[in-house]
Amino acid sequence: MKPRCLISAYLCAALSFFVTASAQVDSTGIKLIDQKKLDEARTFFEGKLKANPNDDESEYQLARVFLFQGKMDDAEDAIDEALDLNEKDARFHFLRGQVLGQIAANANIFKQGILAPKVKNAFLRAVELDSTLVEAHIGLYNYYIMAPGIMGGSDEKALEQADIVLRLSSYRGHILLANFHQQKDEFTAAEDEYKKAISAEPKRTGGYKFLGYFYVSQKRYDEAVVQFENYVALDPSNPDAYDSFGDALLGQEKYDDAIEKYNAALLLDKTFSSSIYQLGACYEKKGMSAKAVETYQWYLSVAPAGRFADSAKRKIKDLS
Repeated sequence: MKPRCLISAYLCAALSFFVTASAQVDSTGIKLIDQKKLDEARTFFEGKLKANPNDDESEYQLARVFLFQGKMDDAEDAIDEALDLNEKDARFHFLRGQVLGQIAANANIFKQGILAPKVKNAFLRAVELDSTLVEAHIGLYNYYIMAPGIMGGSDEKALEQADIVLRLSSYRGHILLANFHQQKDEFTAAEDEYKKAISAEPKRTGGYKFLGYFYVSQKRYDEAVVQFENYVALDPSNPDAYDSFGDALLGQEKYDDAIEKYNAALLLDKTFSSSIYQLGACYEKKGMSAKAVETYQWYLSVAPAGRFADSAKRKIKDLS
């Protein structure tokens, strides 16, 4: 049985978004976050707080900035400040749960044991304050499905949250149910739920991406290609769409075609690190060791602490 991590960060990020109280905050900073201009957004909200230290909304938005930058200690401090100013906002508790979950995901077992109840309680408080906040129910689902039993994990409680989400958002609910069935190796049921999610909102790209990677995990690469073609068609300016397409082609061992897709992603975002790493993998598969080493080095220059950093370092050593 594969080990469980405390929070499924990928699923949570893919399904959730942060609701903004536009009447309470200048939209300028929100737009900077949406545009991924995080340093500028940080400066903006720090300026707002300098002018008004009791601005709970700006503390919340600043915590978001730190979370997206991976500065978890700063994010925790900022969201705690926001909660000190306003304990009644469900979004603040939800964000605190996400921040603590990310910290726990990279912590040792002892610290995870300390953080686990804080993560769960943050999400529980969020849904207590706003029972319609889908993101908080998704957070609870993630907690219950990923946490070990000794930390309060429960398949039954996870399904309860998935059912609540299904009532609030058909698309998101079906994605959660698909995730549940996939984790239980109930692959037919998982596939069916992914298809129901797509049927619920056919213009949303997430369903195609999830179903595509489901097929990749089953080595059903031809079917994955179809889903990623839909992803690209719906969102042709998104580098992730081409990156995902490349992954299916890599699985088919169509290395030149995969290289084309990864390069398409990098034309849209030259720092899209997963495409850089997978380019290296393609060159390695083609026996182009020098080019692979060069590409893995490029990856490390862009994402020195990235998800594939350790692997890239090993490959550089092995191929040099």
